Amino acid sequence: MDILIFKHIYNEPAGHAEQWADERGHSYVYHYWDEDHVLTGLPEFDLLIIMGGMMGAYDESEYPWLVTEKRLIREAVESGRKVVGICLGAQLIASALGARVYKNIHAEIGFHRVIPVQPGTGGISLLPEPIDAFQWHGDTFDLPDGACLVATSENIKNQAFTFGNNTLALQFHPEMNHDIIGGLLRNSWEKEASSPWKQSREAILSRIDLADQGRTVLFRLLDELTARK
Repeated sequence: MDILIFKHIYNEPAGHAEQWADERGHSYVYHYWDEDHVLTGLPEFDLLIIMGGMMGAYDESEYPWLVTEKRLIREAVESGRKVVGICLGAQLIASALGARVYKNIHAEIGFHRVIPVQPGTGGISLLPEPIDAFQWHGDTFDLPDGACLVATSENIKNQAFTFGNNTLALQFHPEMNHDIIGGLLRNSWEKEASSPWKQSREAILSRIDLADQGRTVLFRLLDELTARK
């Protein structure tokens, strides 16, 4: 299987998603989006993974290439190829499919409970039970028309959705391993605004082994999605 990974932070790896690809024997290439690296069309691939970033899906005036990226995401979804979005990636999918993306009342940083909605609805067993998933975001999104909500939480109504048989959008971060989370805590935690849903560095580090649960969830989701015909 050939995997294309859209990145929006140059030096940020895909963590557990890379590990899944390596263990399953799949090949993957990155495309880093900025004003100097704008794709005009989609290359050949079987699975598109869209990663997170610091911008908003609505920031086209500051990042004009977002218009092109969202057009290509929509083309990928409509082509029937497998598409997975994480955090900003999920928001870009939502926006590409016509839904609104906007600032949530409170940013969400740390390990927070994500709850399955009618497990199995939409043809994918997202979560067999609630999990404490890693979160690092200030935006949220409405569901696109025709999408199926498959996970929610107390602070964020729309934590994950499926669209058709080939697309999965995750607001939370199952791809982040110990090293990625540690880097965020060192370099970015202080820059984030205060929020009742922003956990302390110490609280996050005390629960960092929950990132291994994220790995299990992501592996299961990618296995199930890519097995579909």
